[in-house]
Amino acid sequence: MSKADIEKKLAQLMDTVPECEGLIAADLDGKVIVGQTITEMDHAKIAKSCVSIIKDSNTLGNNIDKGSLRNTTIELEEGFAVLVGSDKTVLIAVAGIDGKASLGLLKRNLISISKL
Repeated sequence: MSKADIEKKLAQLMDTVPECEGLIAADLDGKVIVGQTITEMDHAKIAKSCVSIIKDSNTLGNNIDKGSLRNTTIELEEGFAVLVGSDKTVLIAVAGIDGKASLGLLKRNLISISKL
């Protein structure tokens, strides 16, 4: 999928889920393809951290013979991060505490985008 296609899909998702504070797409090395956040956030640092989480989770999955990470939701003190990995990209959604009810919607849409 092209950068323009990813950007369009993420913008649509941002409009669909008002509680979403940011969406980032990155390659598997953590290089940001596109990122949009409602506040100033360091997209590159976020992408690198998420790629690291996915790689460590993949190592765990392989060590316990369960395979690679598909997706995960991380609950933080003041919000959430939803990560969806594919063969080429990592999709990241950031939501505040008020976004808890929308996490399933975010995850479902990120999985759908990751399959394109």
